[in-house]
Amino acid sequence: MSQRLDHIAFIMDGNGRWAKKRLLSRSMGHKAGVKRIKEIILSCFEDYGIHTCSLYCFSTENWNRPKDEIETLFQLLKTFFEEEIDFFKEKGVQIRVLGFLEDERIPSDVLSTIKKAVQETKDCTKNVFNVLFNYGARQEILEATRKLAKKAVEGKVDPERLTLSDFSGMLFTKESSDVDLLIRTSGEERLSNCLLYQCAYAEFVFTPCYWPDFDKKELEKCIREFESRNRRFGAIKG
Repeated sequence: MSQRLDHIAFIMDGNGRWAKKRLLSRSMGHKAGVKRIKEIILSCFEDYGIHTCSLYCFSTENWNRPKDEIETLFQLLKTFFEEEIDFFKEKGVQIRVLGFLEDERIPSDVLSTIKKAVQETKDCTKNVFNVLFNYGARQEILEATRKLAKKAVEGKVDPERLTLSDFSGMLFTKESSDVDLLIRTSGEERLSNCLLYQCAYAEFVFTPCYWPDFDKKELEKCIREFESRNRRFGAIKG
């Protein structure tokens, strides 16, 4: 691969529109979308040698959706973790769930399943699968700022000597590299509060394909597009 691709992120959008197009319920669209996850993540790891995959599953803004849709999403994610945890362990994939997990609105059984998946894969070292759950980038940045401000008040850090590494070390992604490529499905062309800090130099690919239809061929198209880009990181290249 000509361009370095260590960390890929997905905003898996379009489940509802995929379902509507087929005269199905939004719940069926989410179910079809969850079924697509393993194929895509595994292809990233095994076909392209990508180390880290991040998947935007549930945002802090998604609480504004209908209650029954939220409950469906939670149960689908719970089932996914329960059914696939052994698979990821066998593949050497460490699961990290990044977000505000202390939120009392998250059902206890869902939270328990999430924590179990994280715990049982914590010693896996081959690849990393970040699940962005109850995640919002602005909120993440604000929380990181609060932590550093508290340290400054306590005299543990000098505000004048703070570095970017100090700040990034307070983020949920402190153990991951920055995003190289972000893919959003469904034709929408915005970040929607996803990994704003980590995507500072990411390449973006927006595809009209709905997430339930996003297969390995579509993934290949996006990666080929990434490879065609000239990543300069502020410098000048020929």
